[in-house]
Amino acid sequence: MNEHLSPDSIGSAADPTAFAFPAQWRDGVYEAIRRRRDVRRFRPDPVSPELLARVLDAAHHAPSVGFMQPWNFIVIADRGTRQQIHELFRRERLAAAQFFDEPRRSQYLSFKLEGILDAPVNICVTCDPTRTGPAVIGRNAIPETDVYSTCCAVQNLWLAARAEGLGVGWVSILKQPQLRSILGIPPHVMPVAYLCLGYPEDLPDEPELERAGWLPRRELQDTIYYETWGQRSHSDWPALHRLLTSPTPPSGPERILDVVRRIGPLDEAAMGAARARLDRLTKPQGSLGRLEELAIKLAGITGTPRPMLGRKAVVVMAADHGVTAEGVSAYPQEVTAQMVLNFLRGGAAINVLARRAGARVVVVDVGVAVDLPPHEALINRKVTHGTRNMAQGPAMSEEEMLAAVVAGMEVVEAEAERGLDLVATGDMGIGNTTASSAIVAAITGRRPIDVTGRGTGINDAGLSRKVAVIELALQVNRPRRDDPLDVLAKVGGLEIAGLVGVILAAAARRIPVLIDGFISGAAALVATELCPPVREYLIAGHSSVEIGHRIMLERMELVPYLNLNLRLGEGTGAAMLMHLVDDALAILGEMATFGEAGVAEQTAGGSDAPAGAGEEGTSAEAIRTGG
Repeated sequence: MNEHLSPDSIGSAADPTAFAFPAQWRDGVYEAIRRRRDVRRFRPDPVSPELLARVLDAAHHAPSVGFMQPWNFIVIADRGTRQQIHELFRRERLAAAQFFDEPRRSQYLSFKLEGILDAPVNICVTCDPTRTGPAVIGRNAIPETDVYSTCCAVQNLWLAARAEGLGVGWVSILKQPQLRSILGIPPHVMPVAYLCLGYPEDLPDEPELERAGWLPRRELQDTIYYETWGQRSHSDWPALHRLLTSPTPPSGPERILDVVRRIGPLDEAAMGAARARLDRLTKPQGSLGRLEELAIKLAGITGTPRPMLGRKAVVVMAADHGVTAEGVSAYPQEVTAQMVLNFLRGGAAINVLARRAGARVVVVDVGVAVDLPPHEALINRKVTHGTRNMAQGPAMSEEEMLAAVVAGMEVVEAEAERGLDLVATGDMGIGNTTASSAIVAAITGRRPIDVTGRGTGINDAGLSRKVAVIELALQVNRPRRDDPLDVLAKVGGLEIAGLVGVILAAAARRIPVLIDGFISGAAALVATELCPPVREYLIAGHSSVEIGHRIMLERMELVPYLNLNLRLGEGTGAAMLMHLVDDALAILGEMATFGEAGVAEQTAGGSDAPAGAGEEGTSAEAIRTGG
């Protein structure tokens, strides 16, 4: 690439873009900016001195007003020093919590806001306003430019660290006089930034506070004024935010792999904190059974010890199946489109149940056989007008299958931009129990007769025909058991593929996924076979009447929360589970601990019952053990 920067190719008045970086360099700069995160969770791996030197050198190359270079970098590895600073942070955080009312205060205290002891290196970036004497070019009118210049050094450090695969966490909840004292900083020198540096455990797609619903990201158009303050448009200016163009998206397989790579393990620290709080609540330990397990799992998924999941959605993927030509359903294919219109009018069971759960219903046409009329609540991501008859050949081409998966991923990404804390999977598609049974049989190796039920209510003859059709489809297509995407393309459905994308994208964003019944379960089965870690992000809503559902749940090692003999689909069972999610988190966040309730803890070897409690008393230990 040296030719791009040769004397003959830059600086020419005839080419105003001569100083631009080559495209690959430029894209790397923007990528580092967009993918930078304020990291709070670090791996224990050490940062090499050579790598640290490169990052600090990048910081030192920051611009500064009057070339004053007012910064210094205090590099801290000593654990004793970091423990003092961590204690300072802890005190200030508790004090800051008093500025919030509930439930905001509890949410604030649930966030992990630092990695002082976790990160292998801490760096305090300081500003010395006396560095070049009292007279500095450009500072007389705005004395604070020395601090602003130091912030440029912080940003350089942050971007260089991101490019090196390091994470940076800025800890600002520290009182300056105490920090000066711990680090021996002279009184005239200002600590500008206290940074934690190390290899991150993960790098989420969005900032943690945005993901947790603390604050949304402002839209670009809300930040731009033209010519004067407050002027949001001007006749001499185009709307700049509309001129942004998205980079060419990666292909389907690359897009899916990129999402899969971002799905990591649950947050053990958040789970431990949630478990510890549940154990301190005024009840016998574990007495709320699976409700406590649910709260702990939600903490691990979100990475927040006391999560708040108020923004809920049920994503209903709709598509038709060519296999209905074989007479496998009690209803004609046109019912799919009719039910989608019912969803849009708000008249279906899922609409009723979602309203009661406080969730929005997101209806997606990913492959309905007819073209539906435009509707403000309908997301049109149609890949094809239904699948082909899998009894005669593959239901989808690989390209169609991948396009449907990506469509589901993009729906979740768009919903996350609106605000999404909890997602449930729903479906609509006449013939989709046939496809789901075929998927289960192909992946588990079970006989079709062992995993096929009556779907919408077919009789015995219809059930025999359905089993025979699945057997034929598996024989004709020979899906590879060890390749879940091959299974999905050959005997699956467009709405099932779309739900695979929903599941993967939600897990990559640490959004809990409530799985509905048989069709949603088929999508979950494909997703977990493709990416086993995704299983930890799934919560099974209910046990369907469909006999194959039990087998797929056993394969995924998921235990459903409800058993109501449901077989409707649409996301109805998952919507019902949302109430239990609310209950679990309310117990975790609102129930009093022994300390908060003033219930005494039992000391070793004796009782410490409150006065008037009687002979047995009501010690914490008695309550914990049910004594």
